[in-house]
Amino acid sequence: MVLKEKNGVKYLTIPSFERAGGVTAAFSTRIGGISPKPFDTLNFSRKREQNEKNFEVNFRRFADAVSFDADSAVGINYAHSGAVYRVGRKDKGRGIFDEALPQVCDGLYTDEPGVPILSFHADCVPLFFYDPVRRAAAVCHAGWRGVAAHMAANAVEALCSLGCKNENILAAIGPCISVRHYEVGEEVRDIFLEIFGTQTVQKHEGRYYADLNKACLIDMMRAGLMAENISDAALCTYSNDELFFSHRRDKGQTGAMAAVILIKGE
Repeated sequence: MVLKEKNGVKYLTIPSFERAGGVTAAFSTRIGGISPKPFDTLNFSRKREQNEKNFEVNFRRFADAVSFDADSAVGINYAHSGAVYRVGRKDKGRGIFDEALPQVCDGLYTDEPGVPILSFHADCVPLFFYDPVRRAAAVCHAGWRGVAAHMAANAVEALCSLGCKNENILAAIGPCISVRHYEVGEEVRDIFLEIFGTQTVQKHEGRYYADLNKACLIDMMRAGLMAENISDAALCTYSNDELFFSHRRDKGQTGAMAAVILIKGE
């Protein structure tokens, strides 16, 4: 991913998506907003900061920088699930400035231009998908539960239900907590070993660590995506406190970043 800045707001973009054209896709950093410490400054966690004014100012700053309509945006109704929801124009504003979406979902997908879809993150994996041929897109939030529930594969299946072809879908894994900082217990270790295999679990000094990036990559490949169409930011939210919030690093006293994708055309 490439770091960009506009009007003091720093965000990341996906080169392969930009080359394909017809889409806006970005991941925010913590830089460019108005929230005070420990949510400084571009915070999108309403639950933790509990300041709607700051959320709105931050959101509109991000929207202006990335170039999408804040009032048309739709946000996930997350519950660390593997569920996806098809977004249409009827949903504009839901989960951002209007009521939540009508069902729990950690992934959103759409083939309608002009509807920005967003997920929010503070260590969990942001997943981006885009088919430039069929012109459909998805964005997802995946913690270990979502990864284990095959969020990546579910998003691919959802896009294919719209007529996308696996070989045309571009995918990107955004900044998230890296394996070196993601210690897990034996239950999660066993789940990852069973579903994704030994390459997704590491052991150091008697402790176990899960590799969310690798698990998502495996799921994407199993879902039929082409290896050359998948990019991994390989950026750790835990270790980069200048750019990112991290729930684990900051022991819950932290903000959240936003992942957005928009099919252009309106």
